[in-house]
Amino acid sequence: MNYTIKIKKAIEEFNKYVKNFDFSNDMISKKYYHTFRVIDYAKSIAESEKLNEHDIYLSIIIALLHDIGRFEQAKIYNTFIDLKSIDHGDLGYKILLENNYISKYIDNELDKNIVLTAIKNHNKYEIDKSLTDDRTIYFCKIIRDADKLDILDKQRNEINDNIKTIDSNTLKFIKSQKLFKRNGNISNDASKIVQTLTFIFDLNFKKSFEIIKEQKIIDRKIDVLYNFCDSNIIDNIKEIIDTGTGNLSTI
Repeated sequence: MNYTIKIKKAIEEFNKYVKNFDFSNDMISKKYYHTFRVIDYAKSIAESEKLNEHDIYLSIIIALLHDIGRFEQAKIYNTFIDLKSIDHGDLGYKILLENNYISKYIDNELDKNIVLTAIKNHNKYEIDKSLTDDRTIYFCKIIRDADKLDILDKQRNEINDNIKTIDSNTLKFIKSQKLFKRNGNISNDASKIVQTLTFIFDLNFKKSFEIIKEQKIIDRKIDVLYNFCDSNIIDNIKEIIDTGTGNLSTI
């Protein structure tokens, strides 16, 4: 089975789907290019795990479709804030089930379930604890890492307001080395950067930490914070992150 051809056909089908949306809308175009960067990250993780050709293909398909709900979300609600619109993971799951659209990408029923479950769980605070199949959970972890890597790299890299403090709720999560849990409250730019940095505490693969180090993703964000915020607070945050990445990168 030629997986290169299968991937090409899957991308052609995906492009056919997204042509239904207005690419002059910056939200649509940004999400499209985000998708293909996430594919690259997912493929890198899968290859680093020495997965077979079929499972690398499965990782790529999950990445290709992980944000398929975003396009409809942007069209209907004109926002990517799930709390103000709709959960885009759940919406993607629904879109792929409608008229068995997922069959355009996957023909095996077991694989379909993995893809659907991974997409439904990719944006949740944590993977559904009721899941018991280790293989399904494994692919959920791949897409969650790949998605977070691109968000870490491309988002929250500048400060455009004049608020030089980091809110106490954000500091609570960074100090406890836990993924930040959004509650709908609006944060200042510095706090948003730190909130994004907590993604590292939810990464699952050694390759993810290698990518972060190679691309200096954390360093770039810390430098922005140093240029704007109290250096003592940023020193403390940096120490917590360095400790956390050191402990987690051995998994």
